[in-house]
Amino acid sequence: MAEIIIMPKLGFNMNEGKLVEWYKKEGDAVAKGEPLFSVETDKTNMDIEATGDGVVKKLLIEAGDTIPVTLPIAVIGAAEEDASAAIEDAASQLKAGGAEKAAQEEAPTKAEEAPSAKETVPEPAAAPKGEGGRLKISPRARRVAAENDLSLEGLSIVGTGWQGGICEQDILDYLASNRLKITPVARAMAEAEGLDPETITGTGVNGKIMKEDVEKALAEKMAAAAQTAVEAEAGAGERKFSPDGKEILEEVPYAGVRKVIGDRMSESKFTAPHLYFTQKVDLEKLLKLRKEVNAAQDKKTSVTDYIARATILALQKYPEMNASLVGDTIVKYKSVNLGIAVASPTGLIVPNIKDAQNLSVVELSKAASPLFEKARAGKLAIDEYTGGSFTISNLGMFGIENFTAIINPPEVGILSISSTKDEPVVITDEDGNKEIAIRPMMNIQVSVDHRVIDGLLAAQFVTEIKNLLEHPMSLMV
Repeated sequence: MAEIIIMPKLGFNMNEGKLVEWYKKEGDAVAKGEPLFSVETDKTNMDIEATGDGVVKKLLIEAGDTIPVTLPIAVIGAAEEDASAAIEDAASQLKAGGAEKAAQEEAPTKAEEAPSAKETVPEPAAAPKGEGGRLKISPRARRVAAENDLSLEGLSIVGTGWQGGICEQDILDYLASNRLKITPVARAMAEAEGLDPETITGTGVNGKIMKEDVEKALAEKMAAAAQTAVEAEAGAGERKFSPDGKEILEEVPYAGVRKVIGDRMSESKFTAPHLYFTQKVDLEKLLKLRKEVNAAQDKKTSVTDYIARATILALQKYPEMNASLVGDTIVKYKSVNLGIAVASPTGLIVPNIKDAQNLSVVELSKAASPLFEKARAGKLAIDEYTGGSFTISNLGMFGIENFTAIINPPEVGILSISSTKDEPVVITDEDGNKEIAIRPMMNIQVSVDHRVIDGLLAAQFVTEIKNLLEHPMSLMV
Protein backbone atom coordinates (compact mmCIF):
# COMPACT_ATOMS: atom_id res chain seq x y z
CA MET A 1 0.00 0.00 0.00
CA ALA A 2 1.31 3.43 -0.95
CA GLU A 3 2.71 5.55 1.89
CA ILE A 4 2.19 9.30 2.16
CA ILE A 5 5.34 11.04 3.44
CA ILE A 6 4.70 14.15 5.56
CA MET A 7 6.73 17.18 6.62
CA PRO A 8 8.04 16.00 10.03
CA LYS A 9 7.75 18.00 13.25
CA LEU A 10 11.34 18.08 14.50
CA GLY A 11 11.01 20.37 17.48
CA PHE A 12 8.63 21.50 20.20
CA ASN A 13 8.17 24.94 18.62
CA MET A 14 8.39 23.84 14.98
CA ASN A 15 5.20 24.76 13.10
CA GLU A 16 6.47 24.57 9.54
CA GLY A 17 9.46 23.10 7.76
CA LYS A 18 11.64 24.06 4.82
CA LEU A 19 12.62 21.24 2.48
CA VAL A 20 16.29 21.81 1.70
CA GLU A 21 16.96 18.98 -0.76
CA TRP A 22 15.40 15.86 -2.24
CA TYR A 23 17.87 12.97 -2.42
CA LYS A 24 15.56 11.01 -4.73
CA LYS A 25 13.53 11.94 -7.79
CA GLU A 26 10.26 10.52 -9.04
CA GLY A 27 10.72 6.93 -10.21
CA ASP A 28 13.80 6.29 -8.04
CA ALA A 29 13.91 3.25 -5.78
CA VAL A 30 14.39 3.92 -2.07
CA ALA A 31 15.29 1.53 0.76
CA LYS A 32 14.24 1.67 4.40
CA GLY A 33 16.74 3.77 6.38
CA GLU A 34 18.08 5.51 3.27
CA PRO A 35 18.10 9.35 3.39
CA LEU A 36 15.12 10.62 1.40
CA PHE A 37 15.23 14.39 1.95
CA SER A 38 16.73 17.12 4.13
CA VAL A 39 14.78 19.57 6.32
CA GLU A 40 16.04 22.84 7.77
CA THR A 41 15.65 23.21 11.56
CA ASP A 42 16.52 26.17 13.78
CA LYS A 43 19.99 24.69 14.45
CA THR A 44 21.00 22.52 11.51
CA ASN A 45 19.86 20.63 8.42
CA MET A 46 18.39 17.23 9.27
CA ASP A 47 18.36 14.23 6.93
CA ILE A 48 15.07 12.30 7.05
CA GLU A 49 15.23 8.60 6.26
CA ALA A 50 12.68 6.49 4.40
CA THR A 51 10.54 4.36 6.70
CA GLY A 52 10.11 1.57 4.15
CA ASP A 53 11.19 0.17 0.79
CA GLY A 54 9.56 1.29 -2.44
CA VAL A 55 9.62 3.66 -5.38
CA VAL A 56 9.08 7.42 -5.28
CA LYS A 57 5.71 7.82 -6.99
CA LYS A 58 5.27 11.57 -6.52
CA LEU A 59 7.14 14.56 -5.06
CA LEU A 60 4.50 17.08 -4.03
CA ILE A 61 6.76 20.02 -3.14
CA GLU A 62 10.06 21.35 -4.41
CA ALA A 63 13.36 21.99 -2.66
CA GLY A 64 13.14 25.39 -1.02
CA ASP A 65 9.41 25.14 -0.30
CA THR A 66 8.22 25.86 3.24
CA ILE A 67 4.99 24.22 4.41
CA PRO A 68 3.24 23.47 7.73
CA VAL A 69 4.37 20.34 9.57
CA THR A 70 2.42 17.08 9.04
CA LEU A 71 1.31 18.04 5.52
CA PRO A 72 2.05 15.55 2.70
CA ILE A 73 5.22 16.10 0.67
CA ALA A 74 5.63 12.83 -1.24
CA VAL A 75 4.13 9.43 -1.99
CA ILE A 76 6.09 6.15 -1.98
CA GLY A 77 4.71 2.81 -3.16
CA ALA A 78 5.62 -0.57 -4.57
CA ALA A 79 7.19 -0.63 -8.03
CA GLU A 80 4.11 -1.97 -9.87
CA GLU A 81 1.54 -0.36 -7.57
CA ASP A 82 -1.05 2.11 -8.85
CA ALA A 83 -0.62 4.97 -6.38
CA SER A 84 -2.92 7.44 -8.15
CA ALA A 85 -5.50 7.38 -5.33
CA ALA A 86 -2.86 8.05 -2.68
CA ILE A 87 -1.34 10.82 -4.80
CA GLU A 88 -4.75 12.45 -5.26
CA ASP A 89 -5.46 12.17 -1.53
CA ALA A 90 -2.05 13.62 -0.61
CA ALA A 91 -2.40 16.49 -3.07
CA SER A 92 -5.84 17.25 -1.68
CA GLN A 93 -4.50 17.29 1.90
CA LEU A 94 -1.62 19.54 0.86
CA LYS A 95 -3.95 21.95 -0.92
CA ALA A 96 -6.34 22.05 2.03
CA GLY A 97 -3.49 22.57 4.49
CA GLY A 98 -2.05 25.37 2.39
CA ALA A 99 -5.43 27.04 2.17
CA GLU A 100 -5.85 26.77 5.93
CA LYS A 101 -2.43 28.29 6.52
CA ALA A 102 -3.21 31.09 4.08
CA ALA A 103 -6.49 31.74 5.87
CA GLN A 104 -4.67 31.88 9.20
CA GLU A 105 -2.09 34.26 7.80
CA GLU A 106 -4.81 36.43 6.35
CA ALA A 107 -7.19 36.13 9.30
CA PRO A 108 -8.33 39.60 10.37
CA THR A 109 -7.41 40.81 13.79
CA LYS A 110 -9.32 44.06 13.89
CA ALA A 111 -10.99 44.18 10.52
CA GLU A 112 -12.29 41.26 8.47
CA GLU A 113 -10.46 40.82 5.20
CA ALA A 114 -8.25 43.78 6.10
CA PRO A 115 -4.55 43.64 5.27
CA SER A 116 -1.91 44.08 7.93
CA ALA A 117 -0.05 47.30 8.41
CA LYS A 118 2.77 45.92 6.27
CA GLU A 119 0.49 45.42 3.27
CA THR A 120 0.29 48.54 1.17
CA VAL A 121 -3.16 49.58 -0.03
CA PRO A 122 -3.48 51.91 -3.02
CA GLU A 123 -4.92 55.30 -2.12
CA PRO A 124 -6.61 57.04 -5.09
CA ALA A 125 -8.41 60.30 -5.41
CA ALA A 126 -11.49 61.78 -3.58
CA ALA A 127 -13.84 60.64 -0.82
CA PRO A 128 -17.40 62.00 -0.31
CA LYS A 129 -17.52 65.29 1.53
CA GLY A 130 -20.27 66.76 3.65
CA GLU A 131 -21.06 70.36 4.48
CA GLY A 132 -18.00 72.52 4.95
CA GLY A 133 -15.85 70.01 3.08
CA ARG A 134 -15.78 67.52 5.97
CA LEU A 135 -15.34 63.86 5.07
CA LYS A 136 -18.60 61.93 5.55
CA ILE A 137 -17.40 58.85 7.43
CA SER A 138 -18.67 57.00 10.50
CA PRO A 139 -16.50 56.75 13.66
CA ARG A 140 -16.22 52.95 13.29
CA ALA A 141 -15.13 53.28 9.66
CA ARG A 142 -12.55 55.89 10.68
CA ARG A 143 -11.20 53.56 13.39
CA VAL A 144 -10.88 50.60 10.98
CA ALA A 145 -9.03 52.80 8.49
CA ALA A 146 -6.63 53.99 11.21
CA GLU A 147 -6.01 50.43 12.44
CA ASN A 148 -4.96 49.45 8.92
CA ASP A 149 -2.81 52.53 8.21
CA LEU A 150 -5.23 53.70 5.52
CA SER A 151 -5.00 57.42 4.90
CA LEU A 152 -8.40 59.10 4.47
CA GLU A 153 -6.94 62.07 2.66
CA GLY A 154 -7.87 61.88 -1.02
CA LEU A 155 -9.55 58.49 -0.53
CA SER A 156 -11.91 57.50 -3.35
CA ILE A 157 -14.72 55.32 -1.96
CA VAL A 158 -18.40 55.34 -2.83
CA GLY A 159 -20.19 55.53 0.51
CA THR A 160 -23.19 53.27 1.10
CA GLY A 161 -24.08 54.60 4.51
CA TRP A 162 -26.52 57.29 5.65
CA GLN A 163 -26.77 60.09 3.07
CA GLY A 164 -23.88 58.59 1.07
CA GLY A 165 -21.46 58.57 3.97
CA ILE A 166 -18.66 56.00 4.29
CA CYS A 167 -19.51 53.19 6.72
CA GLU A 168 -17.35 50.47 8.25
CA GLN A 169 -18.27 47.91 5.58
CA ASP A 170 -17.19 50.32 2.83
CA ILE A 171 -13.68 50.46 4.35
CA LEU A 172 -13.57 46.67 4.74
CA ASP A 173 -14.64 46.15 1.12
CA TYR A 174 -12.03 48.64 -0.08
CA LEU A 175 -9.26 46.93 1.89
CA ALA A 176 -10.29 43.46 0.66
CA SER A 177 -10.41 44.49 -2.98
CA ASN A 178 -6.94 46.01 -2.80
CA ARG A 179 -5.26 43.19 -0.87
CA LEU A 180 -1.93 42.00 -2.19
CA LYS A 181 -2.42 38.66 -4.01
CA ILE A 182 0.34 36.15 -3.21
CA THR A 183 0.51 32.38 -2.60
CA PRO A 184 1.45 31.15 0.91
CA VAL A 185 4.65 29.51 -0.37
CA ALA A 186 5.64 32.67 -2.24
CA ARG A 187 4.94 34.81 0.85
CA ALA A 188 7.06 32.52 3.04
CA MET A 189 9.92 32.60 0.51
CA ALA A 190 9.76 36.38 0.26
CA GLU A 191 9.82 36.79 4.05
CA ALA A 192 12.70 34.32 4.42
CA GLU A 193 14.77 36.18 1.83
CA GLY A 194 13.85 39.65 3.09
CA LEU A 195 11.95 40.61 -0.08
CA ASP A 196 9.07 43.10 -0.01
CA PRO A 197 6.13 41.45 -1.86
CA GLU A 198 4.97 44.89 -2.97
CA THR A 199 8.06 45.17 -5.17
CA ILE A 200 7.44 41.83 -6.93
CA THR A 201 5.47 41.60 -10.18
CA GLY A 202 3.04 38.67 -10.12
CA THR A 203 2.53 36.48 -13.19
CA GLY A 204 -0.30 34.35 -11.79
CA VAL A 205 -4.03 34.74 -12.27
CA ASN A 206 -5.08 38.38 -11.76
CA GLY A 207 -1.46 39.29 -11.06
CA LYS A 208 -1.04 36.86 -8.16
CA ILE A 209 2.56 36.49 -7.00
CA MET A 210 3.82 32.92 -7.47
CA LYS A 211 6.91 31.08 -6.19
CA GLU A 212 8.60 31.59 -9.56
CA ASP A 213 8.06 35.36 -9.28
CA VAL A 214 9.85 35.40 -5.92
CA GLU A 215 12.70 33.31 -7.32
CA LYS A 216 13.09 35.76 -10.20
CA ALA A 217 13.04 38.73 -7.83
CA LEU A 218 15.62 37.02 -5.61
CA ALA A 219 17.88 36.36 -8.60
CA GLU A 220 17.63 40.04 -9.55
CA LYS A 221 18.38 41.03 -5.96
CA MET A 222 21.46 38.77 -5.85
CA ALA A 223 22.69 40.12 -9.16
CA ALA A 224 22.27 43.66 -7.86
CA ALA A 225 24.08 42.70 -4.64
CA ALA A 226 26.94 41.22 -6.63
CA GLN A 227 27.22 44.42 -8.64
CA THR A 228 27.15 46.43 -5.43
CA ALA A 229 29.94 44.24 -4.02
CA VAL A 230 32.05 44.89 -7.11
CA GLU A 231 31.45 48.61 -6.77
CA ALA A 232 32.18 48.45 -3.05
CA GLU A 233 35.47 46.65 -3.69
CA ALA A 234 36.40 49.29 -6.21
CA GLY A 235 35.71 51.97 -3.62
CA ALA A 236 36.98 50.02 -0.63
CA GLY A 237 38.68 53.11 0.71
CA GLU A 238 35.33 54.78 1.37
CA ARG A 239 34.34 55.08 5.03
CA LYS A 240 30.83 54.53 6.34
CA PHE A 241 29.33 56.13 9.45
CA SER A 242 26.28 55.56 11.63
CA PRO A 243 23.71 58.37 12.03
CA ASP A 244 25.34 59.42 15.31
CA GLY A 245 28.82 59.61 13.81
CA LYS A 246 30.47 56.27 14.68
CA GLU A 247 32.58 54.75 11.90
CA ILE A 248 31.19 51.37 10.80
CA LEU A 249 33.46 48.36 10.41
CA GLU A 250 30.83 45.90 9.14
CA GLU A 251 27.06 45.43 9.02
CA VAL A 252 25.82 41.87 9.65
CA PRO A 253 22.14 40.86 9.32
CA TYR A 254 20.48 39.76 12.55
CA ALA A 255 19.05 36.54 11.12
CA GLY A 256 19.33 32.76 10.96
CA VAL A 257 20.64 30.83 13.95
CA ARG A 258 21.81 34.00 15.68
CA LYS A 259 18.23 35.32 15.65
CA VAL A 260 16.81 31.96 16.77
CA ILE A 261 19.16 31.93 19.77
CA GLY A 262 18.33 35.54 20.53
CA ASP A 263 14.59 34.94 20.35
CA ARG A 264 14.77 31.85 22.60
CA MET A 265 16.95 33.55 25.19
CA SER A 266 14.72 36.64 25.18
CA GLU A 267 11.67 34.43 25.63
CA SER A 268 13.35 32.64 28.54
CA LYS A 269 14.59 35.79 30.26
CA PHE A 270 11.34 37.73 29.94
CA THR A 271 8.99 34.79 30.59
CA ALA A 272 10.76 32.93 33.39
CA PRO A 273 11.70 35.04 36.44
CA HIS A 274 15.34 34.04 37.00
CA LEU A 275 16.82 33.53 40.44
CA TYR A 276 20.58 32.97 41.01
CA PHE A 277 22.66 31.22 43.68
CA THR A 278 26.47 30.99 43.73
CA GLN A 279 28.90 28.75 45.61
CA LYS A 280 32.70 28.71 45.71
CA VAL A 281 34.15 25.19 45.43
CA ASP A 282 37.53 23.91 46.66
CA LEU A 283 38.78 21.53 43.95
CA GLU A 284 42.01 20.36 45.59
CA LYS A 285 40.79 16.82 46.33
CA LEU A 286 39.00 16.47 42.99
CA LEU A 287 42.06 17.50 40.97
CA LYS A 288 44.18 14.94 42.83
CA LEU A 289 41.60 12.22 42.20
CA ARG A 290 41.36 13.13 38.51
CA LYS A 291 45.14 12.89 38.18
CA GLU A 292 45.09 9.39 39.68
CA VAL A 293 42.19 8.25 37.45
CA ASN A 294 43.83 9.57 34.28
CA ALA A 295 47.13 7.90 35.14
CA ALA A 296 45.41 4.53 35.34
CA GLN A 297 43.65 4.56 31.94
CA ASP A 298 43.95 5.70 28.33
CA LYS A 299 40.69 7.68 28.27
CA LYS A 300 41.38 10.96 30.06
CA THR A 301 38.64 12.56 32.12
CA SER A 302 38.04 16.31 32.34
CA VAL A 303 36.88 18.42 35.27
CA THR A 304 33.60 18.84 33.38
CA ASP A 305 33.02 15.07 33.58
CA TYR A 306 33.16 15.19 37.38
CA ILE A 307 30.96 18.27 37.50
CA ALA A 308 28.48 16.47 35.26
CA ARG A 309 28.41 13.47 37.59
CA ALA A 310 27.95 15.71 40.64
CA THR A 311 25.11 17.55 38.90
CA ILE A 312 23.38 14.26 38.03
CA LEU A 313 23.56 13.05 41.64
CA ALA A 314 22.20 16.40 42.86
CA LEU A 315 19.35 16.22 40.33
CA GLN A 316 18.44 12.77 41.62
CA LYS A 317 18.38 14.09 45.18
CA TYR A 318 16.34 17.14 44.14
CA PRO A 319 14.17 15.93 41.21
CA GLU A 320 12.27 19.22 41.19
CA MET A 321 15.31 20.64 39.39
CA ASN A 322 15.12 17.94 36.70
CA ALA A 323 11.85 19.22 35.29
CA SER A 324 10.00 21.28 32.70
CA LEU A 325 7.09 23.68 32.90
CA VAL A 326 4.68 22.57 30.16
CA GLY A 327 1.62 24.82 30.06
CA ASP A 328 0.05 24.56 33.50
CA THR A 329 1.88 21.34 34.41
CA ILE A 330 5.27 20.83 36.08
CA VAL A 331 6.74 17.62 34.65
CA LYS A 332 9.47 15.98 36.76
CA TYR A 333 11.71 13.49 34.96
CA LYS A 334 13.25 10.26 36.17
CA SER A 335 15.65 10.33 33.23
CA VAL A 336 18.48 12.86 33.49
CA ASN A 337 19.14 14.03 29.94
CA LEU A 338 22.10 16.26 30.73
CA GLY A 339 22.83 19.02 28.23
CA ILE A 340 26.27 20.62 27.95
CA ALA A 341 26.51 23.85 25.94
CA VAL A 342 28.97 23.81 23.02
CA ALA A 343 29.99 26.51 20.54
CA SER A 344 29.28 25.29 16.99
CA PRO A 345 29.90 26.92 13.58
CA THR A 346 26.29 28.13 13.52
CA GLY A 347 26.11 29.33 17.13
CA LEU A 348 25.57 27.90 20.59
CA ILE A 349 24.05 24.41 20.70
CA VAL A 350 23.33 22.07 23.61
CA PRO A 351 23.82 18.36 22.87
CA ASN A 352 22.56 16.19 25.69
CA ILE A 353 23.55 12.81 27.11
CA LYS A 354 20.43 10.65 27.37
CA ASP A 355 19.81 8.77 30.67
CA ALA A 356 23.06 10.15 32.07
CA GLN A 357 22.07 8.95 35.55
CA ASN A 358 23.19 5.46 34.51
CA LEU A 359 26.75 6.49 33.62
CA SER A 360 29.94 6.70 35.68
CA VAL A 361 32.41 9.56 35.37
CA VAL A 362 34.46 7.68 32.77
CA GLU A 363 31.33 6.61 30.87
CA LEU A 364 30.11 10.21 30.85
CA SER A 365 33.43 11.26 29.35
CA LYS A 366 33.14 8.62 26.63
CA ALA A 367 29.54 9.61 25.85
CA ALA A 368 30.25 13.35 25.75
CA SER A 369 33.32 13.38 23.50
CA PRO A 370 31.64 12.26 20.23
CA LEU A 371 28.70 14.58 20.89
CA PHE A 372 31.04 17.55 21.27
CA GLU A 373 32.89 16.63 18.07
CA LYS A 374 29.65 16.36 16.10
CA ALA A 375 28.39 19.65 17.58
CA ARG A 376 31.54 21.53 16.56
CA ALA A 377 31.26 20.02 13.06
CA GLY A 378 27.58 20.96 12.81
CA LYS A 379 26.56 17.32 12.33
CA LEU A 380 24.34 16.63 15.34
CA ALA A 381 21.17 14.62 14.73
CA ILE A 382 17.93 16.20 15.93
CA ASP A 383 17.54 13.80 18.87
CA GLU A 384 21.06 14.62 20.06
CA TYR A 385 20.23 18.24 20.89
CA THR A 386 16.54 18.00 21.85
CA GLY A 387 14.86 16.45 24.86
CA GLY A 388 17.27 17.75 27.49
CA SER A 389 16.17 18.06 31.13
CA PHE A 390 18.99 20.19 32.63
CA THR A 391 21.94 22.12 31.18
CA ILE A 392 25.54 22.87 32.18
CA SER A 393 27.38 25.83 30.64
CA ASN A 394 31.15 25.83 31.24
CA LEU A 395 33.30 28.87 30.38
CA GLY A 396 36.13 27.96 32.72
CA MET A 397 38.52 27.22 29.85
CA PHE A 398 38.34 30.93 28.91
CA GLY A 399 39.43 32.14 32.33
CA ILE A 400 35.99 33.52 33.22
CA GLU A 401 35.79 33.90 37.00
CA ASN A 402 32.01 34.22 37.25
CA PHE A 403 29.03 34.51 34.90
CA THR A 404 25.26 34.16 34.88
CA ALA A 405 23.57 31.78 32.43
CA ILE A 406 20.07 32.07 30.96
CA ILE A 407 17.83 29.01 31.34
CA ASN A 408 17.37 26.85 28.24
CA PRO A 409 13.55 26.54 27.92
CA PRO A 410 11.49 24.54 28.78
CA GLU A 411 13.99 23.45 31.46
CA VAL A 412 13.80 25.08 34.90
CA GLY A 413 17.50 25.43 35.69
CA ILE A 414 21.02 25.78 34.32
CA LEU A 415 24.42 25.49 36.03
CA SER A 416 27.23 27.86 35.04
CA ILE A 417 30.84 26.79 35.64
CA SER A 418 33.69 29.30 35.90
CA SER A 419 37.47 28.93 35.85
CA THR A 420 39.63 27.39 38.56
CA LYS A 421 41.94 29.89 40.23
CA ASP A 422 44.42 29.59 43.10
CA GLU A 423 43.18 31.72 45.99
CA PRO A 424 44.07 32.19 49.67
CA VAL A 425 41.38 30.60 51.84
CA VAL A 426 40.92 29.98 55.55
CA ILE A 427 41.22 26.26 56.39
CA THR A 428 39.97 24.77 59.66
CA ASP A 429 41.58 21.49 60.77
CA GLU A 430 40.00 18.70 62.85
CA ASP A 431 41.04 20.43 66.08
CA GLY A 432 39.38 23.68 65.06
CA ASN A 433 42.62 25.46 64.28
CA LYS A 434 42.53 27.91 61.39
CA GLU A 435 45.19 28.70 58.86
CA ILE A 436 45.47 30.35 55.48
CA ALA A 437 46.21 28.07 52.53
CA ILE A 438 46.33 28.40 48.75
CA ARG A 439 43.61 26.28 47.15
CA PRO A 440 42.25 25.86 43.58
CA MET A 441 38.85 27.55 43.83
CA MET A 442 36.00 27.61 41.31
CA ASN A 443 32.69 29.49 41.24
CA ILE A 444 29.52 27.64 40.29
CA GLN A 445 26.14 29.31 39.92
CA VAL A 446 22.66 27.91 39.36
CA SER A 447 19.97 29.92 37.56
CA VAL A 448 16.42 28.72 38.26
CA ASP A 449 12.92 29.51 37.05
CA HIS A 450 11.32 31.06 40.13
CA ARG A 451 7.86 30.08 38.89
CA VAL A 452 8.80 26.46 39.61
CA ILE A 453 11.81 26.52 41.96
CA ASP A 454 11.90 28.25 45.35
CA GLY A 455 15.06 29.89 46.65
CA LEU A 456 15.64 27.34 49.42
CA LEU A 457 15.56 24.41 47.00
CA ALA A 458 17.94 26.15 44.59
CA ALA A 459 20.35 26.91 47.45
CA GLN A 460 20.24 23.29 48.63
CA PHE A 461 20.84 22.04 45.09
CA VAL A 462 23.93 24.14 44.36
CA THR A 463 25.30 23.42 47.85
CA GLU A 464 24.87 19.69 47.22
CA ILE A 465 26.96 20.00 44.05
CA LYS A 466 29.64 21.88 46.01
CA ASN A 467 29.75 19.17 48.69
CA LEU A 468 29.98 16.38 46.12
CA LEU A 469 32.85 18.09 44.29
CA GLU A 470 34.72 18.71 47.54
CA HIS A 471 34.31 15.02 48.49
CA PRO A 472 34.96 13.53 45.05
CA MET A 473 35.12 9.85 46.09
CA SER A 474 31.31 10.07 46.32
CA LEU A 475 31.29 10.64 42.55
CA MET A 476 33.00 7.32 41.87
CA VAL A 477 30.20 5.19 43.31
